[in-house]
Formats: sequence, structure tokens, C-alpha cells
Amino acid sequence: MASVTTTTANGDVGVLTYALLDPAAIEASVRSSKAGAVVSFVGYTRDEFQGKRVTHLDYESYTPLALKTLNSILVEARNLPAPDLTAHHCFDHSHIPAPPPLAPDGTAAPIEITSMIVYHLLGPSPPLTPSLVICVATPHRKEAFVVCEWLLETVKERLQVWKREWYDDGTQFTGKDGEGVEGPGGRAKKGVWKENFPVPLQPSSTSASTPSFVPKILS
Repeated sequence: MASVTTTTANGDVGVLTYALLDPAAIEASVRSSKAGAVVSFVGYTRDEFQGKRVTHLDYESYTPLALKTLNSILVEARNLPAPDLTAHHCFDHSHIPAPPPLAPDGTAAPIEITSMIVYHLLGPSPPLTPSLVICVATPHRKEAFVVCEWLLETVKERLQVWKREWYDDGTQFTGKDGEGVEGPGGRAKKGVWKENFPVPLQPSSTSASTPSFVPKILS
């Protein structure tokens, strides 16, 4: 199995693949004359984790279940409420939620998305290897930033992909990405892994009183 793909009714694509990821080609696949913005995230394998030198790692997955999850995540992203376009939360680091734009029926208006694509590498992933690529194309830039980060955090939390990590001291660890022999690592260990999401971002079918997502740039 070189790769497996899921495509939503809206044409958004999720891919699990053993082939080396090409971030530039993946981003090019979502470009459109209808999209004024494309925001991409590329995650790379590091050579150190929790003080241990990483020699290499493998990503493993139960692909039938992971594909269903990936499809569900892409569908959910289409139902996220539109962000407040009058505030610049990314610049003032504010965590004060603003009311989302409303649809004619009084519910939060869904976000405008042109296309999305998520690639996750399976198999060997040495340091400096791109292992996760997420690209979001939208008519305007703010929606692209919000959706791309939401996809990243949701994929990390829910997708059934595990890593097997080898260290130069001969030991190894198997678990979820972002975890290690000492438990959650990085910002997760410090309790601020979800700091960019102080308020849960809910589908647009929720009440208009539901707070919208307020992005924050981490220092």
C-alpha cells in the first residue's frame, strides 16, 4: 500500500501515504482562482525529544479507521463558524472572544473555504523529513489561518496515527505523536499545548451565543 485517500463530498482530500511528501506540490493542488489565500503547515521530524537524541522514527496507523476520522475532520471544518473579521486577535494576543458573524436564521455563519488537503506520512521518517502537510485555500486570509490551525490541532488529537521513535541510547518509544518516554512533550508537557484554543470552536449549527475561536500567536 503506497497511499490511501479519502475525499469528502466537497472535494476536500485526506491522504495517508508511505511516499515522501512534497509540500510545494501539495500546496499547488489547492490553489484556485477563487481563493485569495492559501495557508500551509508543514511538520518535520526533529532530531531531539525530551532530552533524547532521535535517530529515526516510524509512523503507523490503522488506516481504515484513520481515513474515516480524517474524512470526518474535513467535514467538520466546513461547519466551523466564520471568524470575527473586524478584530486582529493574532496581533494583540487577545483571548477575549468576539461574537461570530450570523447567518439569516440567527445561527453562526459557516466559514468560507475553497479547498483543504491533509497529508500524513506513514513509515520511516528520519529527522528533517516532512511528516504532516496541511493546506487550506479560502477567499480571504483570516479564514485560512483559522482553519489550518484547527485542522492541525484536531488531526494531532484525533487521528489514529502512532509513532515508534528510536533514540541513540538504544531505547525506543511507541505512542501518540507529541508523546515520549516522559509523557506528553514540548508545550503539552507544560500544559499549554492547546493554548491557541482557549475557547472550543464548535460547528455553525450551535447557538449564536457560542463564542468564536480567537487565534493567538505563541511566543
